[in-house]
Amino acid sequence: MKKIAVAVILLTAISIGYAQEGNNICVWNALKTRDEGGGTDELEKATKCSDDAIANDATSGKSKTWFYRGQLYRTIFQDTVLKRKYGNAPFEAIKAFKKLYDLADPKFKDWDEVYTNLYVLTTLTFNEGVDQFQKRNYAQAYQYFYAIKDINIVLEGKKKDPTVKLETALKNAAISAENAGDKAGALNVYKEWLAIAPSAAVYEKYATALKKSGDTVQSVKVIDEGLGKFPKDANLLVAKINIFLDGGKYTEALVYVNNLLEVEPKNEGALFIKGLAYDKLGKEDSVVYYYQKTIEANPKYTSAYINLAAVYVNKAKPINVEMNALGNSAADIKKYDELKTQIKALYVQAKPYLEKAKELDPSDKQVERTLYQIDAALAGK
Repeated sequence: MKKIAVAVILLTAISIGYAQEGNNICVWNALKTRDEGGGTDELEKATKCSDDAIANDATSGKSKTWFYRGQLYRTIFQDTVLKRKYGNAPFEAIKAFKKLYDLADPKFKDWDEVYTNLYVLTTLTFNEGVDQFQKRNYAQAYQYFYAIKDINIVLEGKKKDPTVKLETALKNAAISAENAGDKAGALNVYKEWLAIAPSAAVYEKYATALKKSGDTVQSVKVIDEGLGKFPKDANLLVAKINIFLDGGKYTEALVYVNNLLEVEPKNEGALFIKGLAYDKLGKEDSVVYYYQKTIEANPKYTSAYINLAAVYVNKAKPINVEMNALGNSAADIKKYDELKTQIKALYVQAKPYLEKAKELDPSDKQVERTLYQIDAALAGK
């Protein structure tokens, strides 16, 4: 009786084991059928078998379960019909091969086949990311580009060279996330990108993304960290300058403006900011000098012409106030005429700069109005 009982148990165990392995056999058969020219029906049926295999404790830990699943979904991703129906195919394939890698099964010997699948997936996934980006499907593009990360983890972990550098994939993923309005996704990618390939450009982009998300404190920390490693980078210096300008700290801003001009002596933006900073600090001679240097660096820098004109127009304002406070006595009338002459002299200095600004940007209505007022004043109206 005991022997019969044992036999029954053994037979039951064999039956259960076969049923469990049956899901993997189902997937393998579907792949074989496809290789022999079969259609898509078997592949679709195999997706259910694969789902059952990874859900079953007896097969979820087996390397071939994930190996077959990766091959299945890679095949589906390459099928023009099934690809549209199974939009998650590339991600399921990549996830399966990553799981296979994580299992670290010493008995698994088909790594060359895995590498072939991963190289195919790299090309297909990256190209799909480009297609989605060009179609302005930025959220989808982000997913495809970011998926390259797990492919590279497996390839590099097995001492194989990836066909797409992770830095390139993360750069594209970050741009896609930002275009999709996915601030959290962009920040996550920039952080990962910075960890694997720290550069001045990544520091600046990460800091900018942090600022857009409202985290100005962390943004400043990232800029400072970046400047600690790349003290002469123009973009990081500009970011630091803007922090001081936003806070009204013009003296501090000038330190970094000077650092920037050491790197790029003819940087019109830096020259303009220097003029602006001196304007806020009330140093008129320096203001005029640096706005003029800005124009020398870039004769089409409209704001420099406008701000130069403003130097003289603003000097006329307190004189106007003084004129309007005068009375009708002979002395007041004489004083009035003297002040009027002073104002006209200032307007004469301002006018050429405004005319140039109007020439460069005819749509600027404020410049047009100011010019009209100056012409009227000079005509004695």
